[in-house]
Amino acid sequence: MKKLVSLLLCLVLVFSMAACGNNGGNEQGNNNPGTENPGTTTNVVEEAAMAYFANFADDRNIISTAKLLEKMANGEDMFILDVRQADAYATSHLKGAVNAPYGAAVAEALEHIPNDVTVYVNCYSGQTSSQVVALLRAAGKYAVNISSGFNSGISKTEGVDAYLETTVNALPTETYAVDDAIEAAIAKYFTDATTGTFASFHFGVDKVKELVDAESTAYTILDVRQAADYAAGHIAGAMNIPFGKNMQASFNTIPKDKPVIVYCYSGQTASQVLGVLRLLGYEAYNMPGGMGSEGGSGWLGAGNPVVQ
Repeated sequence: MKKLVSLLLCLVLVFSMAACGNNGGNEQGNNNPGTENPGTTTNVVEEAAMAYFANFADDRNIISTAKLLEKMANGEDMFILDVRQADAYATSHLKGAVNAPYGAAVAEALEHIPNDVTVYVNCYSGQTSSQVVALLRAAGKYAVNISSGFNSGISKTEGVDAYLETTVNALPTETYAVDDAIEAAIAKYFTDATTGTFASFHFGVDKVKELVDAESTAYTILDVRQAADYAAGHIAGAMNIPFGKNMQASFNTIPKDKPVIVYCYSGQTASQVLGVLRLLGYEAYNMPGGMGSEGGSGWLGAGNPVVQ
């Protein structure tokens, strides 16, 4: 009987220690959104995301093709990442550019993307590459978006032909450490971006118009243009947080219990905000084309009204 009691006491002690171990694990790696414990998985990702706009540069992490070509001509050490699909990359790309198509390929290439030189990123229009820039920054890379992408920016720049090639360039073999939690968050980001209803998190103008016409309160519409432009005319029901340094201080005014549709002027700066909001746990989308212009693209290009 004494042996049985001793055995039972030992078992109780073992389970008690296991329970303490589990609690300790939660304190160190709780994935639940909103946790307050420093050093948690959530906080590592959230801190990196919040730092994006807290440490925002004056150039808004965007460069024109013309300025990039100057840097290339001067032999500046750099890394160019082309996130278009492989066939587009093979047809023509900037000299030295490495291809990692938007999606899982970027997540898989993450540890091979340098963190000791500037990483210039391009896609087709500048919108998905803007997302990638936000994610790379969170991962500790000094990433900058090439404005307007390959189709509307790079290929339209005078003298660019001398800086284009068809050679397929391999990723570096060197590795650069990335925090495990951030790496996992970026992998999940691209899984969601390529398997969800809205590819690349693009929520089309026509879909936004349907929500506005229905006076739906199921979504939050976020206008990240400057306050004066918002006041002059915006989508009905949209809230305004102007894009720029320290805009993250107002993110707590965005409801987290429903999806957020972000728009700007053309879709590029909104895509940066989308990337950051996603890392913060929001179900965020970008409205491609942004507000646009009458006779052009975006909300106004589709002939939709604005309110003041």
